[in-house]
Amino acid sequence: MELQNKQEDDRISLLPDHIIHEFLSLLDTKAVARSCVLSKTWQRAWASFPRIDFNQYYFNARECEHPKYSPTKNIEIRMKKDAFLSYIDNSLQSRLELEHVEKFTLIFSHHDIDLVLPRVIKWLTFAIERNVKVLTLNLGVRDFIIPQVLLEAKTISELRLTSAKLESHNKFKFSHLKKLGLNHVHLDEQVIQNLTLTCPLIEDFQLHSCHGLKQLKLSNLSRIKLLDVCIGIEVSRIEIEAPSLQTFCYRWDMCGYPLENNRYCDICLEGCKKLKTLNLVSHHEMPIELLQNLSSKFPTLEVLQISNCKMPSIKFSCQTLKEFTLNSCHDLEVVEVNTPNLVSLCCKRNKLPFYSFNTPSLQKLELDFDLGFPTLFPPWFDKLKEFVGKFNNSEGLNMVIHSNCYVVILQNGLNENTLSSLIDFKELGARIVISFMSLSNLVEKLFFQCPVKILSIVSSSSKCLEVLNEKLINRHFKSMYMYPLHCIDEVKVIESLDEEADYQNFKWITLLKSYETMDYHTTSFKLKWKSMFN
Repeated sequence: MELQNKQEDDRISLLPDHIIHEFLSLLDTKAVARSCVLSKTWQRAWASFPRIDFNQYYFNARECEHPKYSPTKNIEIRMKKDAFLSYIDNSLQSRLELEHVEKFTLIFSHHDIDLVLPRVIKWLTFAIERNVKVLTLNLGVRDFIIPQVLLEAKTISELRLTSAKLESHNKFKFSHLKKLGLNHVHLDEQVIQNLTLTCPLIEDFQLHSCHGLKQLKLSNLSRIKLLDVCIGIEVSRIEIEAPSLQTFCYRWDMCGYPLENNRYCDICLEGCKKLKTLNLVSHHEMPIELLQNLSSKFPTLEVLQISNCKMPSIKFSCQTLKEFTLNSCHDLEVVEVNTPNLVSLCCKRNKLPFYSFNTPSLQKLELDFDLGFPTLFPPWFDKLKEFVGKFNNSEGLNMVIHSNCYVVILQNGLNENTLSSLIDFKELGARIVISFMSLSNLVEKLFFQCPVKILSIVSSSSKCLEVLNEKLINRHFKSMYMYPLHCIDEVKVIESLDEEADYQNFKWITLLKSYETMDYHTTSFKLKWKSMFN
């Protein structure tokens, strides 16, 4: 009877291995390792689980030895690492009957890589002999030379290498490789050429913070769809000829390079006629030529994102563009945009430099800027009124004003008088967001960014305020917590704003009272937050 009850309580162990594998795929590495002690069924399922992840971060073995540490601490660190290596040996020994490996991850650092190299080769051989498909390798050693056994892994379809070294004489046999990620890898132009010639199936190529390159040229990847490049100042030119490329992301690697050095990388994408997304993130001047003749260069371009670029002006025309994002380009003085099919515009932390703007199809707008920006003089506010007035459906715009955890949201209350009053908030350094986003989504987004203490809503719809009030009181939000590591502890409706009056929020109260004579409803909430760890 007791045995029967025990079996009934452990019905999950009666499931076939492939179902248990689905459970294991949802667990982190450490939990997967612990599952083998549950029963013989789980032990068998663990031994046949085709996804193997050896990551020292999950096993409390990530700390490195240091000369400043005491001898006792360094010995303790070394013992943890050696125990982790022994765990890898034992785990693979118990999986010798495994016929195939879908995914193999090896991430660790050691005080003596030469000492453990034979074991690393043995572990990689285990995975490669079982036709591994996805392989991630990071040994935490700069310019670690990749063993030849890995370079000959014909079945790999996705490969990610970190802190390694690829040499020009390497012979790659990745005939099935579709995704390649190289992070902090030492290589040169010959390595890139060898990779592109021997790996014709690559569709996704990510090249991040690699060194040794002077130029990046790609012309043999006929199937590539995504190219994500993060490079330093040593690379002077990027030249891509890839008719199938759909997404190109360029970021400048700031690490180790002074910001005052504004040498830019010349980017040539003339042979990328199917490009749909162009993302440029740079802390120096971008070549203006890249944005010229967008329609002829990229006749299918739909998304353009420009961030942190030091450019005095941006002028372009693109008939197919649907989304345009301009973020933190503080040097911009002039932007002339002719995009008749643009649907979404996002402009954050800029000077609002739009002088010529043709977007009759715009449906989504987000303007985000700081009133405390030193160059925002009275004429700028006139320019803002003119800019907002260009939208045919401007009556659907909402505006958020917030500073020092005090927030006012004006729903459908954006008019010329409101925009004129913004200059009064300049001395408070308030942040302004103008958006078509719904009231509920605006509030939720704000809660993710800062612990709002007083939230005031001005709306022409009493129904919207009732819905928001219910969501606030009952915590009906998409997320379990809002501001990082904090959650809302208490929500209280403020009966009279005069009770909250002080020098800091006097201007906010004045703004709210200006709507009392109009056809608007105002509700204010006082919120208290608590740490998630309390």
